[in-house]
Amino acid sequence: MRVFACPHCDEEITHADQEDHFSQCPGYPVPCQFCEQTVSRQQIKEHEDPEKGDCERTIDFCEFHNIGCKEMVPKNKMAEHRRNFIGNHLLLLMRTVIPFLGMIQTMESDSNDVKNLKSAVENHGKKISEIEDGRKKLEQTVKEVVTLRNDSDNKNGYHEQKSTIGKLENLLEELKNSFVILGTKMSTSEGVIAVLDNQLEQTTEMVQSLQKKHTKDKEIIESLERKVKAQDRIIATKDVALAEQDIRIQALEMSSYDGVLVWKISDFTRKRNDAMSGRTTSIYSPCFYTSRHGYKMCARVYLNGDGMGKGNHVSLFFDIMKGPFDALLRWPFRQKVTFMWLDQNNREHVIDAFRPDPTSTSFQRPKNDLNIASGCPLFLPLAMLDSPRHAYVKDDIAFIKIFVDVSDLN
Repeated sequence: MRVFACPHCDEEITHADQEDHFSQCPGYPVPCQFCEQTVSRQQIKEHEDPEKGDCERTIDFCEFHNIGCKEMVPKNKMAEHRRNFIGNHLLLLMRTVIPFLGMIQTMESDSNDVKNLKSAVENHGKKISEIEDGRKKLEQTVKEVVTLRNDSDNKNGYHEQKSTIGKLENLLEELKNSFVILGTKMSTSEGVIAVLDNQLEQTTEMVQSLQKKHTKDKEIIESLERKVKAQDRIIATKDVALAEQDIRIQALEMSSYDGVLVWKISDFTRKRNDAMSGRTTSIYSPCFYTSRHGYKMCARVYLNGDGMGKGNHVSLFFDIMKGPFDALLRWPFRQKVTFMWLDQNNREHVIDAFRPDPTSTSFQRPKNDLNIASGCPLFLPLAMLDSPRHAYVKDDIAFIKIFVDVSDLN
């Protein structure tokens, strides 16, 4: 039964009651259900409140919930959600704004109708005023005639005036009836105008409110469009980088490091036609190496020939490329090079070979990306490509194999 002060709220309690007290103590620390941060019991609701709380992991509706986004997102992921759902938010905004634009047009049309009706009522009022003035003048005239009748001594004139007075009184009665009807219509029109004026004011306020909302939504859309364009630019840059990486990966996958290259030329007919038309006269092979740290090389083929072989032979050349380990290699390049155009029927391959000329600039250490190519301008007669006895091109595919002698480099 010892009494002590609660460390969380300073209330004096007994040791026997401390568990019951801690279960409802306002200052007792309890874990947040979202971020697991420890907060006092009296502050936990405020901490977890989706709108006013400071918990970064509190789940709340998306900012675009009012226009249709149904996602529930933690506060610390809200910016990421906005970036990932820009397109959906734009679509929801468009669906929300377009009906408002139609309502604004309808309200503007109704406003014009009210103004026209008000103008018509004002014209009727003017006409009624003119009739009232005419009635007053007529009454004055009648009074003057009655005065003349009383003062007249001429009986014959009196009868004529009496007849005229009767007609004028009838006309005056008709004018009074017309005036009563017009007054009733005028009262009704004034009531209609008052109602329409009230509706017009409400409509004007609504139109102004909608215009402000439309302006705000337009600014949001423009902001989102700018973000979309920025994202598109980033994606385009990444696509270019990925394409470059794909090219590098493909080049690495196709590269060999034993001095042997098997070059597969697909879509052969189109490439040959391009060479014949002069659109693309030559094509390069993937690069290959004599070893992991050896010479870097490639081949170049002219499918319609080059130099002496132009128009009658396939010309095949060998090219030394600038490599990462050129400083460690022996120069000039002296390795024997063998070309082989494979017969896919395995009957008669076309083979040619040459040894590099040490004095030629083609086999010195490269100063640029590629040296001048050297090889066989009369490698394969064009007539043999279409020979039915051989399959130098089969299923629109050709294979060229290149050997570089590496026996004396080990």
